Amino acid sequence: MRKTSLFSVAMLALVLATSCCNEPKVKNVIYLIGDGMGFGAVTSLLLSEDEVTGFEQAPVIGLSETCSANNYVTDSAAGGTALATGTRTNNGFVGADPEGNQLTSVLRKAQEMGKKTGIVVNTTLTEATPASFYAGVTSRKMVFDIAKQFTESNVDVAIGGGLDHFIARPDSLDLTATLIEKGYDVFLNWETVLGTDSEKFVGILPLYDLHRREENNGTASAAEGQEVCLAAQLASLNEDVNTTHLSEPTVYLEKATVKALDILSRNNKDGFFLMIESAIIDGYGHNNDSDGMIVEMKEFNRTLQNMIDYVNNNPETLLVVTADHETGGTGVYYNGHKPGNEGPVKLNFSTSGHTGTVVPIFAYGPGAENFAGLMKNTDVPKKIEALMKK
Repeated sequence: MRKTSLFSVAMLALVLATSCCNEPKVKNVIYLIGDGMGFGAVTSLLLSEDEVTGFEQAPVIGLSETCSANNYVTDSAAGGTALATGTRTNNGFVGADPEGNQLTSVLRKAQEMGKKTGIVVNTTLTEATPASFYAGVTSRKMVFDIAKQFTESNVDVAIGGGLDHFIARPDSLDLTATLIEKGYDVFLNWETVLGTDSEKFVGILPLYDLHRREENNGTASAAEGQEVCLAAQLASLNEDVNTTHLSEPTVYLEKATVKALDILSRNNKDGFFLMIESAIIDGYGHNNDSDGMIVEMKEFNRTLQNMIDYVNNNPETLLVVTADHETGGTGVYYNGHKPGNEGPVKLNFSTSGHTGTVVPIFAYGPGAENFAGLMKNTDVPKKIEALMKK
């Protein structure tokens, strides 16, 4: 009996080892963050969409606590820092610990492994969440310092907004010139971003290209200081006077992420790390805007579906989807909708601020099983780093 038992144990070990060896390694990582996207936001999509959503295709679902170092309710700065660095910090701090020391993000660790890196956001590149992956400051309001640190980030591809932080500066520096000196192509409109084959570029676009704006909220300035920066001067030399600039805010994030994936996948021996933030979910939560939240989640879902398609076609790619926190205390209004009746889902909100509730995690691809269960927000980047090292 003992011989049989030992033989069985040996065979089981062989099977497990073979299974482990057959599992694809994590070469590429896509880290998709929905700012303020709690269970209510996800539910609003599930009840409003007739087709199978990207969330329903997740083979693994987990939960994340979202506390900061000094509050049960985090802000985006501390929440983004936890998801980027694996360390909890004080609200308002970006990429720095409670003592003010800069932390090393999982994006920078991917760079140390030889991976290409990218950032795509539908907000400014200097906003708290993306900044947590490359900067280290004690206040999210230090946008000019954050922009300077961005020029030192060595990110291969970045697409977002916030040109004024790079050129309309108190130190009079033109950071587009700094980026160009460092070998980047810098683009200031949507067409050049979509059309480029450059493997090292930064797209700093007008905010009206990045997301929908309510009419009564106004829009970003069309010029946004472009006339005084080197990137704009170079672009004007090559621009066709008949060019009509395209504004595609409802499809921006899905197209920008596909573009980033295309570029990062080229000459891709060591893989890539791509961080994506859908930032405007948070705004609709703050505004208690039910209809806006649902439309925004449908746009998020289109981006998610594209990322899932990429994972399915590139089996060495891990996709992790989560949120930095929940906003609005979002739920479904009891009398707002009944199945089978016409009419949109109506959401209700308990606050115009953030809440401290847990948020979901959805994982796809190799290593996805590591994101099942309940964990701290700081566990997420640590698990990603461990999987990249295998």
